[in-house]
Amino acid sequence: MNIIPNNYENVLKEMIFSQFSDNLKKKLDSISDNNVFNYINLLSNLDESLCEIAKNSLVTIFESIDKSYCNSIERKRKHHIKAHLPRTLLTVFGEITFTRTFYTDRFNKGSYCHLDRFLGLNKHDYFDPYIKATILEYSANNSIPTVCNMINDLIGNKIKFKNRVKYLNRQTVRNIILSSVISKPIKKELKTPDTLYIIADEKWTHTQNNDGCPVMVKSIVIFDGILGTKRRFLNNKRVFADFKNGFLDEVLDYLYYTYDMDKIKNIFVMGDGAKWIKALTYHFKVNDNTNVIFALDKFHFKQAIHHICLNKNLEDILSSYVINDDKKNFNKFILEVKTSFPNRIETIDKKKEYVLSNWNCILNLYKYNLSCPMESQISHNLAYLLTSRPKGYSLKMLSKIIKIRLLFRNQENIKLLYLNNYNYKKVTTYSKEILNFDIFDKFKQFIPSYKDKLYTPNIVRYI
Repeated sequence: MNIIPNNYENVLKEMIFSQFSDNLKKKLDSISDNNVFNYINLLSNLDESLCEIAKNSLVTIFESIDKSYCNSIERKRKHHIKAHLPRTLLTVFGEITFTRTFYTDRFNKGSYCHLDRFLGLNKHDYFDPYIKATILEYSANNSIPTVCNMINDLIGNKIKFKNRVKYLNRQTVRNIILSSVISKPIKKELKTPDTLYIIADEKWTHTQNNDGCPVMVKSIVIFDGILGTKRRFLNNKRVFADFKNGFLDEVLDYLYYTYDMDKIKNIFVMGDGAKWIKALTYHFKVNDNTNVIFALDKFHFKQAIHHICLNKNLEDILSSYVINDDKKNFNKFILEVKTSFPNRIETIDKKKEYVLSNWNCILNLYKYNLSCPMESQISHNLAYLLTSRPKGYSLKMLSKIIKIRLLFRNQENIKLLYLNNYNYKKVTTYSKEILNFDIFDKFKQFIPSYKDKLYTPNIVRYI
C-alpha cells in the first residue's frame, strides 16, 4: 500500500511553491525605505512560510494516509466505514486540524482508527508526542514555569514582535509529567576496576499534602576513579536517589550488571557519618574477597574542627592531632579551648563527640588518600532543581522529578526513552524466571501468526 500516492506529491510541490511566492510578494511590496526592517521582514516571511508549509504538508500527508487505507482491499475485507471526524493536534509548527476515518470491525464490531494507530497517537491527546517528550527533557533541568515559557517559544514562528500564544500552563506541564511513563535505559557493561568508590548524602525537600513535613531524599554516586588535572571529573559516574530505601537494591543491580563484582578488591564508602551511610558498608559487602571501608567526608571533618576552634592556626594544630592519631593531645587541646571560650562549651562538646565517634573513619580518609566530592554532587544533582528556590512537591510529583533529573544527570536520552514507551502504560521487564502458561488456559484461543500469504479460511485471518 502506497502511503502517499503520486498525485499528493504534486499537490505538496504546488503548495510549497505557491506559499513561498505569495508570502514573498507581499513582503517585497511593503518594502519602502532602506532600513533593517527589510531584513527582518524577509526573515519573518521565510519563517512564516516554512511553518505554514509544514502544517499544510502534515495535514495533506495525514489525510492521504487515511484515504489510501480507506480505498485499500485490506480495509474492505476487515472494516466498515463508520464516520469521518476531525482531530486537532498541536505540533512544534503550530496547531493543525485534519480529518480521519473511523471504522467498525466486520467480525467483532470494535471501533478502529487506522490513522491514529499508524501514527501511534493516543486518543484525545491535544499535544503531539514530540512536544510531550520535549517537556520531559526540559523539566529535567528547569522549573515548571520556565518549561512553560520554553515550550511556548518553541511552537510556531520564531520571529515575532508581539506576545506569543500561550499553548500550555504550569498545570498542563505538571499533568504531562505525572502521566508520563519512561522506559528503562539500556544497561552497559564496563571494564571492572580493582576499586570502586561510593559517596552518599541526603537532601531535605519540602513537600505538599504531607502534613507539611519535608522528606529526606537520599542520594548515592558510584564511580571508579577521579581523572583530570585542572578540571577533575568522576570516571564512569552513576547517580542514584530516592526518598524510599528500595533504591539501594537498584544500586546493587547496577553494580552486578555493570561490573564483575568478584574481581573488585576494595569498595570505599564515603559520607558525613550518618547512620544510613555507615550501614552501606554492610549493604555492599557482596562477597568475602571485597573489603568495604568507610571514610568520613573531609568537608564535614574540617567543618567540625572549624566550629571548635574558629581560628585558622588552631584548626591546623587540632587537625594534625587527628591525622596523626594522637587522641591524648587532642583531648588536652579541647580542654584548653573550652577554658578559653566558656560560652561555646556546648558547641565544642558536640563537635568533639562527632570527631571522636568518626576517628577511625577520618584516619581512613588520609590513609588511603581519598577524596569525597559529595557536597558538590548533591548540589548539582538534586539541590539545583529541588531546593534552589522555595517550592513544594507532592510525593508523586517529587518521585517523577527525581527520576527525570537522574536520567539527565546520567546523560540518558530522555526523549528517546519516553517515546519508546509512549504507547504503553507501564514499563514491563521480562526475565528468564517469568513464564507464561496462558497456552494451557482453555478459555483463550491461540492462532499462529504468519508473515507470508495466508491459506487459512477468511474467518481465521481477522481474529
